Amino acid sequence: MNEHNVHLLALPNEILFLILKKLDNIDVLYSLLGINNQRLDIIAQQQIFSNILNFVSSSQSTDEHSSIPVSILDRFCVDILPRVHQNVISLIVEFGSLECILRVGNYPNLTELQLFNFNKAVISRCFMDDSLFGHIGQQIIHLILISNENDSSIISEAYTEHVYAIDNLPNLKCFSLICYNGTRLYRKQVLPLLRRMSYLEELTLYIHILDGPTFISGTHIDDEILRHMSRLHMFTFHMVCEKSIGNPTIRISKSDIERTFTNIKHRSVACMIDYFDCINMISRVFSLPFKFDRLEHIGNNIPDIQFNFVSYLTLWDPKPYKHKFFVRLTRAFPILRYLSIWNIEPPFFRRHESDLYDADWCSIVEFPHLISLEIDRVSTYYVEHFLNETTTHLPRLTKLKVDYKQLKLVTKNFTRDETRRNCAQVKQLIARYPMINTKDFCSYFPSLLV
Repeated sequence: MNEHNVHLLALPNEILFLILKKLDNIDVLYSLLGINNQRLDIIAQQQIFSNILNFVSSSQSTDEHSSIPVSILDRFCVDILPRVHQNVISLIVEFGSLECILRVGNYPNLTELQLFNFNKAVISRCFMDDSLFGHIGQQIIHLILISNENDSSIISEAYTEHVYAIDNLPNLKCFSLICYNGTRLYRKQVLPLLRRMSYLEELTLYIHILDGPTFISGTHIDDEILRHMSRLHMFTFHMVCEKSIGNPTIRISKSDIERTFTNIKHRSVACMIDYFDCINMISRVFSLPFKFDRLEHIGNNIPDIQFNFVSYLTLWDPKPYKHKFFVRLTRAFPILRYLSIWNIEPPFFRRHESDLYDADWCSIVEFPHLISLEIDRVSTYYVEHFLNETTTHLPRLTKLKVDYKQLKLVTKNFTRDETRRNCAQVKQLIARYPMINTKDFCSYFPSLLV
């Protein structure tokens, strides 16, 4: 260690800066500040290493976010933030850590907040007029809220009561609301919140509406949102409507939705419609290019669009997914890292379709970036399709969730060569039904973490 330290300190400041700029600011501050070296202290306190602080860690396999370890956060709150708080321009933090972080400094230059995993109890406490947030509310220009909360209606209620009192956020110019789970209170609570943001210049909205309108039209966006934001010049959105159909004989088409987007501001808009049975449907409208990293409950109906930012995807459709669908999927989602599938019906299961089975497998499907695959609620056909290297190539797969009985069947009790390659890199195996770690099983999954 001493030899490494000597070499590091022997470098000129210019070289040290180049090296440290490749690291995360949190790592630089935690490693160099307060280690009894004056030169490193001075370097670490430069604004470039504390202007953006990200206290949220993400799981590569699920894209879920959580706070950094408590021991690291405690040291920041006690030793580090009191020395650099004046440099902070942007904070990325889990709501549960916000109070600790805000207590240790005034943050006079803080203008951007990105808050993960919030809930009603915390949001109510943080955004009251007399709260810790009160002293920085006047200076916030860009506010991003991201929630995985199951009850989005409760979150919306909290927003109404506390967050969107625009008098408390007079300089707010950029706002992002991302709620992956559904809400039934879009008209009652979400729309009134947006209408109060009359000074917004940029708006990002990802929302899943339950039991609301059949679809979000361009007319609705104009009249209910944009008309109240005269300064808005950028609107990025993905708006989903999920509901039961009153009359199954009446079906909305893509062209029905597209005709409502006549405003020139909406030239780059696309839509998707999936009917999952005779009474349930999901419609989506979204701005192009699609800027979000997550899509859920996608059926067979993928438009001819590239979703270049989507890394997290869930597929759900009672109708079977054929091999050609997955060929199109890899083209449409080139950086996919997480994929989950629910489908219990294999294609070509009817007797008169059996001759189509081999013809459908036209080429190998490549998922070059996929690291997590959930296929525990599917037909055995899909387990075969993804694990067989003659149909699918998964060079980076490290997490697999699967039905153990189907896994044994497809791998021929962990002896089949065609399915061995796609299992070789798996470090985490989550299986329905208890697993038996036989010699063949251990040989099949040599990378499993014990």
